[in-house]
Amino acid sequence: MLLLLRVIIVSFLLGRCITRGQSTQASSNDSQTSSDPTLQTTTVQQTTEEIVTLGLATTPSQLDETTDLGPCVCDITMNGCDVNCCCDEDCTEADKNTFSECLDQKYMTDDRVCVQDTLVFKSNTPDYTTVRDSSLFCVTRDNYAERNYYSIPDPVTSISNFNELSSQYKEYSYEMPSDTDAMYGDYYKSGDAIYTVYETLSLGVLGLPKQLTTGACVDTNPSAFLFDASISCVREVADVEEMCESLPQLSAISFTDGFKIVSSPAFLKDNPPPKQSDVNQSTAAPTVSGAADDNTTEATTMFDATTTIDIEYYDSEELIWLDVLQPICRSLADVDCEFLDLPSPTYNESTATCTNVLQELRYTITHNATEGIVAASVQAVLGDIKSDQDSILQTFQITFEKSGQTEEPFRRSGSPGYIVGQPLMAGTRIELEEGTKLAIALRDNRDNWLTVIRSTADGSCLADTDSRIPVTFGEDIRTGCIVSITLENSTDACELIQAQILNALKGSLPDEYYVAMFGDSSTEVVGDWVPILQESIAGAPSSPAVGTCSNMVTGLHIEVIYSNVGSLQNPQPKVLGVKYSYADGKTLKYQCLGSSCQDEASSPTQRFEISSSVMFIDGSIQPEPVVAERPSWESKLPNDFFYPFTGTSRSSAVVVSSFLGSVLAAATIAVNSVT
Repeated sequence: MLLLLRVIIVSFLLGRCITRGQSTQASSNDSQTSSDPTLQTTTVQQTTEEIVTLGLATTPSQLDETTDLGPCVCDITMNGCDVNCCCDEDCTEADKNTFSECLDQKYMTDDRVCVQDTLVFKSNTPDYTTVRDSSLFCVTRDNYAERNYYSIPDPVTSISNFNELSSQYKEYSYEMPSDTDAMYGDYYKSGDAIYTVYETLSLGVLGLPKQLTTGACVDTNPSAFLFDASISCVREVADVEEMCESLPQLSAISFTDGFKIVSSPAFLKDNPPPKQSDVNQSTAAPTVSGAADDNTTEATTMFDATTTIDIEYYDSEELIWLDVLQPICRSLADVDCEFLDLPSPTYNESTATCTNVLQELRYTITHNATEGIVAASVQAVLGDIKSDQDSILQTFQITFEKSGQTEEPFRRSGSPGYIVGQPLMAGTRIELEEGTKLAIALRDNRDNWLTVIRSTADGSCLADTDSRIPVTFGEDIRTGCIVSITLENSTDACELIQAQILNALKGSLPDEYYVAMFGDSSTEVVGDWVPILQESIAGAPSSPAVGTCSNMVTGLHIEVIYSNVGSLQNPQPKVLGVKYSYADGKTLKYQCLGSSCQDEASSPTQRFEISSSVMFIDGSIQPEPVVAERPSWESKLPNDFFYPFTGTSRSSAVVVSSFLGSVLAAATIAVNSVT
């Protein structure tokens, strides 16, 4: 009865409050329905529920600052059982029996406590814990629990409050830096972008395309001053016939003509480039494209027709021409081309081939430290691509040389230990001074010292032995490529196919090849070089049936054992040995699949993968700690140690000394038993 009376009073008060808050129109509506008390009461109750609901929606939930708010973080499905969530209350015991693991809360351990709370399990049996900790102290009971919980901040309700918190805690931003107020230094520093000026006086940087994770080329990567780089990537060509003469990235002229290199940033500081207001923003960025008919080039301008180009600015001595060297024609076995000037790619309809395509570009920048860049040259390697290809492998390289340097610099792979990512030094042993002295001969290109196979853009094995993947210290890799065989050669030429596979796996590696123990081993000290151990191939290939080649080796595994030597704080890796081992022979069986099996198909081919792998094995021997023996207790005391509590005679001192010796011995035994 008392409870019913309280409900009536609360309803009456709420009704009065709501009635006072009604608008004039609402009051008019209430007066119209006042004759029906039942309808009026219902309206009041509905309005009260709406107000209460809105009040709860705008009030944040109250959180306890000393409570673990996520006891079951894997329970993310309402009214459903989450797989492997053992703490999900929606999961039955039958469901939990099907779980392979429990994805419950992973707690961060506190190494300051003696026993972790997460390691204590509840059961009906008494629990016993044994504390074993190597440190001097540990926490058995935490009497200040608040320090183990985050403070709960208030929600952000205004832009000013949000900006205040963002400026206080934000560590980085994705906003692009403004280039309108560029600050130029007095000279280039290592890692700086190299500035270029186009014929239209627009400012740019010397680019060096890089490889995406998919292997495709992206042209927005700037080169870094003083850092040599060599990058290979795949350039996609959807239609060779259509894009041969229109795709700028296939032409070497796009990377060599129409711009000059700024010798020093100080020139841009004293002579700033044209303002953006002078540029016609409706036109494209400066590019160079070759005409298909007359082999001429045309630079796209960024200026209006009424804009006057400052010829003196572009002819300044601080802007350096890029010296274009005679190109190399890869289609002619890597020899100098017959022409001197770079041609544009052209499509030959009779051979269905796009000729003079850029395959490799080599920049050489000559500098004089703070005085800036004094010269720059570039050499292109041109080749051909067939109309059935949909991509091409391109290589871009940049090398920095010091001006006035008399001796050719030699870049080592460590000093003295190998550096991770640097190529393994490897070469052949030669005789000097008519056989009286031995030395190691290295190749000029350090990326060709020790290599594994590389595939072309279509996955086939690259025939060029100078374009293989270098073996770099500390980096395990696996690479492969595809060999194609037909029914005829799979039956009659198994040995020839095996020889081609081994040539692709080993490259031009001779039978006797040596690897340097250290990254700076001298080529004149042959004892600091270890020979590559090569396992022999068991058996020879054979053809037991038509279209079958047995005992075919399709894999090469390179294992490198190294050990850290020197100080533990500054270890120096030393190579102990290198071994080449071949995969077990397998059977390559020709199987005709798909439409190629029809009678009208001529010489169908089948593709097989061959692979190479490199593994680095750490054989470091850790030093063993040596602990000295425990010192013995010296129980001897002076004769007058307990004077005047004992007599002064020598016999009394001996008795006391013997008694104390027994006590100390017993204490020592007790301590040893405890520990």
